[in-house]
Amino acid sequence: MAGGVTRTGRPGAGLAVPGIWCERTVYRSEQADGVASWTSLAVGAPLRAVREIAADAHRLAAGLSGRARERALREVDGDGRLGAVSALHRGEPCGLALNCAGTWVEWSAHPVLFLPVVSRTGPRCGSAAERGGGFGSAALR
Repeated sequence: MAGGVTRTGRPGAGLAVPGIWCERTVYRSEQADGVASWTSLAVGAPLRAVREIAADAHRLAAGLSGRARERALREVDGDGRLGAVSALHRGEPCGLALNCAGTWVEWSAHPVLFLPVVSRTGPRCGSAAERGGGFGSAALR
């Protein structure tokens, strides 16, 4: 420890820590003509990233009616999950886009290297993931 700062990361692995950067962008219309909201989530593993995106899409689809919900869930629950996890393991990005009652929603996940600079001691600010999981606030209001 030098000057009250401790180095983080795994011994021998350097400072960079692999992870997945996820984003959700909600557009005002199907034409994606204006961003209504944007949020992000950092996770440590491809499977967790795909699960968080699927869970968020399920929450959003729950507010849709009949056919629209079925169509959205087909996209989310189909074979795409395995392909998405595989792509992230290969170092490739993946994504999902849904038309939800006239609103266009896009999720993306990108493999990244996080660079933890210093470790913290003391009180922490709770992240959205710690408060309730996933992307935090509702996509549509």
